[in-house]
Amino acid sequence: MSSMNSLASSFSSGSLTGKHDEELDLHVDMTAMIDLVFMLTIFFLLTSLATALAELDLPMATHVTAADMETSLLISVVAKGKGDRAQVYIGEIGSGELVPDAQLDERIASAVQQALKEGRKNVIVKAEKGVSLGTDARIGSAVAAASEDMKLNFAVMEKD
Repeated sequence: MSSMNSLASSFSSGSLTGKHDEELDLHVDMTAMIDLVFMLTIFFLLTSLATALAELDLPMATHVTAADMETSLLISVVAKGKGDRAQVYIGEIGSGELVPDAQLDERIASAVQQALKEGRKNVIVKAEKGVSLGTDARIGSAVAAASEDMKLNFAVMEKD
């Protein structure tokens, strides 16, 4: 009977059942996870900046047709210097009207509307090689906002 009491006392003390009443200490070190998140953030920030600032190296055009200058509105763009804003002229560079940067959208819209009244159906944006793609895109957006009937053509003047 004493052996029975010792067996019952061992079950009641919980030695065979394990640690139910004690709290298990689970610790997860988050330092490596936080480092990984910061490294990924820096990686995506740098790659997105490099992508946004990258210049496009477009191939030379080989199969083109010449645009008719008589039925086209000419917009000339000149790069002043590296990092400076480009100068935009409505017409040729020397004889055209210099457009201030703050009035670019309005002046291009009025020039496009005037060209439509005169029967012109094309807009030629003639830009120097050093002009940023953002400037050309802004001019193209201004032309598209002014009229959907105008055909937009881009030309590049190679200057080194």
